[in-house]
Amino acid sequence: MGPRADGRVIVAHLDNGASMCAMKERQSVATSMGFTALDGLMMGRRSGSLDAGVVLHLLQNQGMTIDEVQHMLYRESGLLGVSGISNNMQVLLESTDPNAREAVELFCYRAACELGALITSLGGLDAIIFTASIGENAAEVRGAICAHLSWLGADLDPAANNGHATVVSAAHSTVAVLVLPTNEEAVIADATRALTN
Repeated sequence: MGPRADGRVIVAHLDNGASMCAMKERQSVATSMGFTALDGLMMGRRSGSLDAGVVLHLLQNQGMTIDEVQHMLYRESGLLGVSGISNNMQVLLESTDPNAREAVELFCYRAACELGALITSLGGLDAIIFTASIGENAAEVRGAICAHLSWLGADLDPAANNGHATVVSAAHSTVAVLVLPTNEEAVIADATRALTN
């Protein structure tokens, strides 16, 4: 990334669990996550950001218990809840079911919205990094998210994006867009080693 690595960067970790981190000078300044893992991005089975009135409605008008609502929000929402098919993005992308298409489109739209909100904390944007299973492997998802951000100048090179290149932004893009593999296991191992030493 060159000097842009020290600039205003948003990392989009898109997987069954998903979050975004806004960084300036390689330090986190904001994240899509909230008090719990339910907040922020729509995920495989978790709802993501939700109107608190929905919880009240489920408790007061649908007669659900607190445990039932918790199970629904953590285990039966997100891609699975919207599609009614699967929490697996690859399955949904390969499906011809309109509910699968709706789930994918909502996931991409919500991701673009969260990314837009994080730009505010940075005062602009120099680069977007897609990572994790969906971020690294779903060119269609990257394309749809960036299409929502065309006003920002986040333009993709279709061939690079479809070929899962490291740099997928077009030459004229004012925002660099990259695909970088994540290695959560190595981070966990390093932290464990540091703690045990």
